Amino acid sequence: MKNLKIVFAGTPQFAENYLSALISSKHNVAAVFTQPSKRSGRGLKFTHSPVRNTAEKNNIIIRQPEKITIKETDALAELNPDIVIVVAYGLLLTKEFISIPKYGCINVHPSLLPRWRGAAPIQRSIESGDTITGVTIMMMNEKLDTGDIIYQEPHRIDSHKKAWELEEELMNLGGHILLLALESILNNKFVLYPQEHRLSTYAKKITKEESKIDWNMTAQEIHNKIMAFNSWPIAETTLSGERIRIYDSKYNENDIIGIPGNIKSYENNIEVFTKKGTLSILSLQKENSKVLGVKDFLNSNDLSGKKFN
Repeated sequence: MKNLKIVFAGTPQFAENYLSALISSKHNVAAVFTQPSKRSGRGLKFTHSPVRNTAEKNNIIIRQPEKITIKETDALAELNPDIVIVVAYGLLLTKEFISIPKYGCINVHPSLLPRWRGAAPIQRSIESGDTITGVTIMMMNEKLDTGDIIYQEPHRIDSHKKAWELEEELMNLGGHILLLALESILNNKFVLYPQEHRLSTYAKKITKEESKIDWNMTAQEIHNKIMAFNSWPIAETTLSGERIRIYDSKYNENDIIGIPGNIKSYENNIEVFTKKGTLSILSLQKENSKVLGVKDFLNSNDLSGKKFN
């Protein structure tokens, strides 16, 4: 039975799911590349990536360079893998590094490329109101997310899907697809499809500064942002000068007109005026408090005469 000698490059939990699928397959994961461990917490203890933790448990060689250099290219050449698989690694690979493996380097990307190249495709697809996304497996080159496509699997986005929920769905979807793609590569039964670069969009990295809600946006746009920013950084607003983080919502496409940020209703739900339509807040959190459903929040907070800013 044919199998592949694989070097895996990835860092977060999203990548670890794919690594686990490869470890459980007939293929041989010879080594992993993952980002350097970081000190965190009061004791400044090292926090290792999920990929490193899984590699350690399975006695797989681990490399954690700050960047890909000639040293790392030489190390890869010594490992002599058939293929390198890259999933949310976070470091750019050099042309020399990519040229080492027999079958090249392939990347698993959580969008339907060329839409949403870059660091945050899941969040940006939700924020933009996309109704469909998916997983792309592509042959890598030295440019960011521009390689030829080997396989794509579409996946529908529900309008009330949070980013962490969509990420889990794409994790579960992608492991099987990756193994199918490897089988096609191993048996030379695959076709490379060039991307239509003119259709590309860029998913820039999410920043904490983006979390502030602008109530002059439409209700749907605000809702999309709340969904996209859950689990990080969490969309937020202020109420009487106090920071309020919003975890869940729904939008109402109505013709009711009011001042954006003003609260239309606060008896059984919190419904807020926007530029167009109203936003119903379903769960929220005050500073230094736990996340509450809207009814529990209203039981302990008087919203009369207040507005969100």
